[in-house]
Amino acid sequence: MKVFIDTYGCQMNVYDGELVTGLLLSDGFGITQEAEDADVILINTCSVRDHAEQRALGRLRSLGALKRKQPHLVLGVLGCMAERMQETILKTAPDVDLIAGPDSYRQLPEIIRKHLNGSFGKFSIVPGDAGEDFTDIMPSRGNGINAYMAIMRGCNNYCSYCIVPHVRGRERSRHPDDIIIEIERSVEEGFPEVTLLGQNVNSYKWSDLGFHELLDRVSRVSGLKRIRFLTSHPRDLSEELIERMVMGGNICPSLHLPVQAGSDRILKLMKRRYTRSEYVSKIHKLREAVPDIAITTDLLCGFPGETENDFQQTLDLIGEVRFDDAFTFKYSPRPGTAAAAMEDDVPEAEKVERLERMIALCRKYSDNSRKEMIGREVEVLMESVSPKNASEWTGRTGCGRVTLVPGAYKQGQLVRLKVEKVLGFSLWGNPVLTV
Repeated sequence: MKVFIDTYGCQMNVYDGELVTGLLLSDGFGITQEAEDADVILINTCSVRDHAEQRALGRLRSLGALKRKQPHLVLGVLGCMAERMQETILKTAPDVDLIAGPDSYRQLPEIIRKHLNGSFGKFSIVPGDAGEDFTDIMPSRGNGINAYMAIMRGCNNYCSYCIVPHVRGRERSRHPDDIIIEIERSVEEGFPEVTLLGQNVNSYKWSDLGFHELLDRVSRVSGLKRIRFLTSHPRDLSEELIERMVMGGNICPSLHLPVQAGSDRILKLMKRRYTRSEYVSKIHKLREAVPDIAITTDLLCGFPGETENDFQQTLDLIGEVRFDDAFTFKYSPRPGTAAAAMEDDVPEAEKVERLERMIALCRKYSDNSRKEMIGREVEVLMESVSPKNASEWTGRTGCGRVTLVPGAYKQGQLVRLKVEKVLGFSLWGNPVLTV
């Protein structure tokens, strides 16, 4: 019995897809990379943006045609969208057999087998466990050098625009020993880099152990060359975490710190629980403590009630902070959130225009950030042969910048090079030392 898993959305969704893959493989299922060869197709979905949901619904409609040709095919929907949109999925994609939210995956092998042998009827919604952390399930990862690793699940912040707490539940942290065991196994499997995942890793807590202390434990795992983590909430960014980043080592000098907006009025409506000045103060502390740190962010425009003056304050913030990179979005209402009850009063055309201005300004500073690297020596962890030039390899610096290097290398090899130029969104340089 072969299963095809198609994942949409964030890094946590990718990790969940790997968890489901590991769970199914351990229960005797096979995995295929071709939907047409599968006995079971699982669409792992995201609900953070309306666009992601529409893409998934479109995919389900197209797979419905395949199912009508292959009536015994089992079609399932996983993830945040499965938790939030059960009725819509059934109406839009009536060929779906099962729906399982983010806390339901442990039951998938049994439910899928019942559908395959015809003993479950037409349709099932798999119930979840609000305390689930899947800590005893080992994910099955593909090729690469970076292993995603969930250290916690859920979120307690309930920002007014965000659906995540409604579909992933309350925060629950994993036992640090279980996290270390999974990281050690990933290193043994050939992954020299780990990215620790959580909706807000800064609020990780197990007994008296906080996130900065977990980082310290992870940094001592033998053979682990690099540690990244995301996402961080500005309110919970602690002095202790900054102090641990100063120590460096295999903890990468990069931080993703979503600000969302530059207007205090909009931040309050968003229920972000910090002010612009508090955010900027933390940025100054970070850059003073870790001068080479790369700071990236998330930005949202067109939130209900956002005026041109509010938006200009966001542009001013971008200019003040000069982010190394930014993920930019226009607001779309998420049913069930506090913001969905507000009047969505920014016209769509205005949202698009603001988004374009925001993207252009962010790109200016990210381009400048890359150009400032010219002449510097950096260490690059090699990933693979460049898809555009077989005589070069591609990898990333500790700050996460994509870098092209001439020559032949091994996956996971560290190469020290001098940056000589910028090619599009990538750095390029000749090696000065390989490890």
